Amino acid sequence: MTSALSLRAAAAALALALPLALSAAAPAQAQQTEPAADPVVATVDGEKVMLSDLQALHADLPEQIRKMPIERIYQPLLQQVIQTKLLAARARAAGLNKTPAIERRLRNLADRVLQQAYLAKHIDKAVSEDQLAKAYEAFAANHKGEEEAKARHILVKTKKEAMAVVEALEKGGKFAELAKEKSIGPSKTGGGDLGWFARGQMVKPFADAAFALKKGAYTKTPVQTQFGWHVILLEDRRSTPPPPFEAKRDELKAELGQKLAVAEIERLRKAAKIVRFGPDGNPLDDGASGKKEDRKEKK
Repeated sequence: MTSALSLRAAAAALALALPLALSAAAPAQAQQTEPAADPVVATVDGEKVMLSDLQALHADLPEQIRKMPIERIYQPLLQQVIQTKLLAARARAAGLNKTPAIERRLRNLADRVLQQAYLAKHIDKAVSEDQLAKAYEAFAANHKGEEEAKARHILVKTKKEAMAVVEALEKGGKFAELAKEKSIGPSKTGGGDLGWFARGQMVKPFADAAFALKKGAYTKTPVQTQFGWHVILLEDRRSTPPPPFEAKRDELKAELGQKLAVAEIERLRKAAKIVRFGPDGNPLDDGASGKKEDRKEKK
């Protein structure tokens, strides 16, 4: 019952999302690697529907649906592609693809797909492994990792008990041994060891006290939280290291690619003869039209 309901919900969401995805007309992954296996998943009046057709539709959907594995929404996707094939065939049979308005829209769609494909190919060719390595080095050098603490604690029910723990420590008691003996927290079996944690992983009073300590020091004044009273020992402190190169690779390539795309568009713009017109059809005097011709005349 649950799977049937979720499938219907996915189908409904897909039906609503598809027009929006198509109107955007800019595929989320214009340059996709061809799948190793691309089987026929349906035929519509003899025309083959390939698995890659479903994958392309999936890639163009809004993010909240795109996050769903394709297997979960396979049936709605297949149904949508079949529906599209049926309606597109009827539109061609009626000659709608030959009307000026539709031809113009098809050209615009094709231009936008080709734009994405060209830039993706340009970036793949232009971004070298050396550039990525240097970009990662720069990122790692400027990386400011989140501060983390490694601590132990002894949790007791009352402030009086916590002060007794502090007194025992002052007399030379071993923190880990006292934790095993006195603590009521789940970490007692490990001598109160909490491992490494970031500030946001602990309740505020505990985190504030722990991160205020110097390495090797413990809280002389017990710390109260909703769990009880804590005596905290700070064992070490560190900043999280930068993520490894492979984890950042795609992001770095996207950043470099964005700069390259902007530069390539500017290069093409400068080399082209561009004349701009306003919505009334009159030439624009905005300083951006006819630049190439102006340079030729000055020469």
